[in-house]
Amino acid sequence: MPNWCEGTLKVRGNKDDIINFLKNAIKSVGFFGDKDEPEIEENEDYLLVKTSKDNFYLNGTRRGFIEENTIWFEYEREILALEYRQAWGISASKLAEISKQYNIDIKIYAYECGMEFNQDIEIHKGEIIRDEEVEFENYMWDCTNPNIGG
Repeated sequence: MPNWCEGTLKVRGNKDDIINFLKNAIKSVGFFGDKDEPEIEENEDYLLVKTSKDNFYLNGTRRGFIEENTIWFEYEREILALEYRQAWGISASKLAEISKQYNIDIKIYAYECGMEFNQDIEIHKGEIIRDEEVEFENYMWDCTNPNIGG
């Protein structure tokens, strides 16, 4: 069983690029790896992606999951915030490939309490702007959310 590095994955881009990302970059997946096609509802104000499974898998990652079974994207916001976790740590290079492929920006600050580190990642259209591992002398005291991840 892996330790999980968890945080809020922010996706920024224009409406069409985020819609493309939601329709093509994620797959519906259950706890035991069983899959189905997500249900998509779309109108002039929003896109809703739902699954009867536990969460969504982010294609191109190594065990990266969006920990929600419903994603609501309001077009006027142009930013999507998703609860995300990835086994062992977040791969900035894999997120950069996804960012480039879908012409989106990605940002995440993630926590891993088991190994006591955080990751701060920001990517703009495939270019890694920041990829820092944050370490602490006293994780429980100094980390802002020491119980997340692990």
